[in-house]
Amino acid sequence: MTESQEDAFMNQTPLVSVVVLVYNTGDYLPPCLESIAAQTYHNLEVLMIDNGSQDGSGLVCDEFAAKDSRFRTIHQENLGIIGGRGTGVTHSRGEYLAFVDGDDLLHPAMIQLLLDECLKTDLPVSCCRFIPFFGSPPEPGKCPDDCLTFESPAHLDALMHDKRVEYSLCNKLYARHLFDNIPFYSPVVYNEDLYLNWNILQHARGMAFADFIGYYYRQHAASTTHRPLKDRVLTDQIYVARTILDTARGGPLEVSAEAFYYEKLLYLNSMILRQANAKDFAAEHRSLKKEIRAGLGKALKNPHLPRSMKLAALLSCWGGVFYAGLCRLMLTDRR
Repeated sequence: MTESQEDAFMNQTPLVSVVVLVYNTGDYLPPCLESIAAQTYHNLEVLMIDNGSQDGSGLVCDEFAAKDSRFRTIHQENLGIIGGRGTGVTHSRGEYLAFVDGDDLLHPAMIQLLLDECLKTDLPVSCCRFIPFFGSPPEPGKCPDDCLTFESPAHLDALMHDKRVEYSLCNKLYARHLFDNIPFYSPVVYNEDLYLNWNILQHARGMAFADFIGYYYRQHAASTTHRPLKDRVLTDQIYVARTILDTARGGPLEVSAEAFYYEKLLYLNSMILRQANAKDFAAEHRSLKKEIRAGLGKALKNPHLPRSMKLAALLSCWGGVFYAGLCRLMLTDRR
């Protein structure tokens, strides 16, 4: 980018800070950075957080920063996903914030469209669809002409139940002020994006949704979603779901949060049943099944729990081996 081009672009407002988390992303990193550099909205500050990479990814960041002044590298020890993103938030100067993982890709107009929706609706958060891909990414789709709006507390309900919204930070654009009084911290390693989004969106009066695929999540052997099941996968997700339920108690979202919590129990139970080493999680399976049975009567009456989940609950209690096979088809999780 030439100096005159940079000056012209910087006259656009507002500045959007893009926090890119980089950890041993290898050959996937350059396409990720190129997809950010090619955004139709140019007034960007791109903070590449080299989170203790040992494969030369930090050098790739430095080389990219040398050729595009909008990009800046911050090298640090590995502070984990939350610690890495938190560094980006601390060093950001933009009025809006976006988050990208260093092996993923963006639709060329993602930031422009999400910013437009925030400005048109005067809402502090906007989001788009988010899809996984293997190998080559899909061709960028058509951009929408309008958007949906979720006024508070519907935006929190959408976070729990609308699969278009997703739990992820990466398919969203946030007004910077939302982070001013919220510590960028998570007590969990799994479902940390959901935990953060729940806390952030409680301070937002709504959210805009642009119905297009803007964020492409690369799936490969090193992806966090392809790692073996661990006890913490279960305990962290229960912790987050319980936190949401406890926060919603006594408010307009209590019944919705009860459905969300119950659905999470069903999902985690099915996750165990899908494992080749399911016997290693026998104690966790018994605990989940006990809680599912205890809450069954109330769950069957909950208007926010889909019929498929109610059927899954019945099968979970009495389906035996038959349910273990069916759960692969019926239950999926959101990122």
